[in-house]
Amino acid sequence: MSTFTPNDLRNGLKGLRWPLRLTWAGMLAEALVQSLWPLMTVVLLVLAALMLGLQDTVIVEVVWGAAVLTAVAALGAFVYALRRFRVPSRGAAMERLDASLPGRPIQAMMDDAAIGTEDAAAMAVWRAHKARMAERAAAARAVPADLRVSKRDPYALRFVAVLAFAVALLFGSIWRVGSVADMAPGAGGLASGPVWEGWAEPPRYTGRPTLYLNDQTAETLDLPKGTLITLRFYGDVGALTLSE
Repeated sequence: MSTFTPNDLRNGLKGLRWPLRLTWAGMLAEALVQSLWPLMTVVLLVLAALMLGLQDTVIVEVVWGAAVLTAVAALGAFVYALRRFRVPSRGAAMERLDASLPGRPIQAMMDDAAIGTEDAAAMAVWRAHKARMAERAAAARAVPADLRVSKRDPYALRFVAVLAFAVALLFGSIWRVGSVADMAPGAGGLASGPVWEGWAEPPRYTGRPTLYLNDQTAETLDLPKGTLITLRFYGDVGALTLSE
């Protein structure tokens, strides 16, 4: 008849250490993804719009309105994350790992006999049962995390945000993000930065990135035909002029 001692229980639980840790890590990633996806969607959409320079193509009042809407959306997404996120406990990870195995052997290993403790034959059968459960638990593997949020995001806004950000990385410029700071109410032009800024955006078919003209040191700049030049002047009206 098989035996099962407290030392066997400790060894069995010790063998579950890494599957349990990986299962817990997966549950943590699951909690982060399912709680933070609205906030990350807002962040990626805003970055994509700024990197593509959309703020330079509309009047400043539109930018202010978009900033207010963005702040409201970000605040709502942050509150959503706070209400949804919970750090998984070790017990929850153990429960998920145990549920992935037939017969829940981990719980069976830790159970104690409720009756028959004075019956040697009954206890021998009980220890044999726990030994079989320990063998079954030894085959435990980490449970993959469920990172799907399609039920919470039926319109796939997260994918739209990722796609927009990818387009911005390919055809936009990180330098354009800074231009939105000069549109804030009361922002001083000459006192807070360069007196002018410019961007050269080659046609998309060329595959060339947008250039931030203030960083160019060459006296002449060779650009493909059809390049879009965007200039922004700061200061009093008429203080700066442009000649072609």
